[in-house]
Amino acid sequence: MSDDPVIQLLATQRAVLGAVENLANQVETMQSKVDAMSGVLAQLVAGSAGAAVLGGADRAMTIGDQFRAATAVEAVGDPALQNAHSHYLVARAIANGLHKGDAVGMEREAAQAREWIANQLDQGRTFERAKVHRGDQGAMVVVEPIHEEMFGGRVRVAPQPGRER
Repeated sequence: MSDDPVIQLLATQRAVLGAVENLANQVETMQSKVDAMSGVLAQLVAGSAGAAVLGGADRAMTIGDQFRAATAVEAVGDPALQNAHSHYLVARAIANGLHKGDAVGMEREAAQAREWIANQLDQGRTFERAKVHRGDQGAMVVVEPIHEEMFGGRVRVAPQPGRER
């Protein structure tokens, strides 16, 4: 290798470009795998696969299973899941508040809330759209009694005149 700094810089740039190309190829390979898996998942969610194998036994996919499997975009686009998903978004905001600075704790709490919602759907519970207040400081979620239930009483609904506890 040359002692010339320009030649050394060019060699370093070539090495970095080679590494970036390698990484891009890996990402492309992973993306094709993700695309293939999402196609299979979409077939399951749409019911074209007939039944999902869960827990070692064949059974029809439930509304809770559909909620668990749906991406955010799919849940928002599915009238059967929209309202439940709105409460999941509130749950994520609540979990973020409960676990400030602890991303792992927040994700764990949000996953538990998602599972709670899915179980409620499987038990026949229906959800109204979650409430959001829009004001000068942006949008703020409204903690409702369902969220107290979801988080085991660790969050409280703000007192409102005329509402009994």
